[in-house]
Amino acid sequence: MKNKKYNYIIIPFILLIVFLFAAYFGNQWYAEKFGNPGVDYSYIFLSFNTKVPFLAWTIYPYVIAYPFWAFTFIYISVRSRENMYKILTMAIITFIICGLWYFFWQSDVENWRLTSGLFLNNDYLTPRTDLNFTESLVMKIYQAAGPRNALPSMHTLMSWFCIIALRLDKKIPLNMKVVIWVLAIAIIVATQTLKQHYIIDTIAGLILAELAYWTLKNSVITRTFAKWIDSLNKKLKLEN
Repeated sequence: MKNKKYNYIIIPFILLIVFLFAAYFGNQWYAEKFGNPGVDYSYIFLSFNTKVPFLAWTIYPYVIAYPFWAFTFIYISVRSRENMYKILTMAIITFIICGLWYFFWQSDVENWRLTSGLFLNNDYLTPRTDLNFTESLVMKIYQAAGPRNALPSMHTLMSWFCIIALRLDKKIPLNMKVVIWVLAIAIIVATQTLKQHYIIDTIAGLILAELAYWTLKNSVITRTFAKWIDSLNKKLKLEN
């Protein structure tokens, strides 16, 4: 049936969301609930960290990260089921690694956020009262996601997977390649200029994504996972 043409994307997309939210927001909740502030890694490449400016306007590419990742995943999936499974496997395994890392070796960027100039008297609990719209948007992001889960940067990880997807599908139209490249890089840069991450967080995210790409793109794990989801799709009658 025509209406089932792309139903094979449903389960992979749900799995992607579940593992992402469990790894990230699950650990955010745990850190806040049990008072686990984590480690401040600003001392790694400290000279670079201190030179990074705060640029409030970079919140705009940052806030579209989730819809951008979702769009890219669906776009790649529609074009190639094989590439969908490769990206899905890489993402889930790295999400598990990030989740375990956050749980056992939590990180903290509270002091980094204080350098944004959005707080009074260097007090994280006291935001300025004269924030403009863009600065207020940054503050909402700060408040929505605590200063935890910094190392490795999942925003960097996911954005780099979008770029890896371009490497898997070399026939993607040039205009789409440009859009994905520009937005992915803009989000990665924003992790720094919004004081959301130290540079080591971004480096770790990039390395983790590349390791996943080179070890999993043609692995038995990916093929086995693909067969399992295909079988599940048929059992659930999502496709013939």
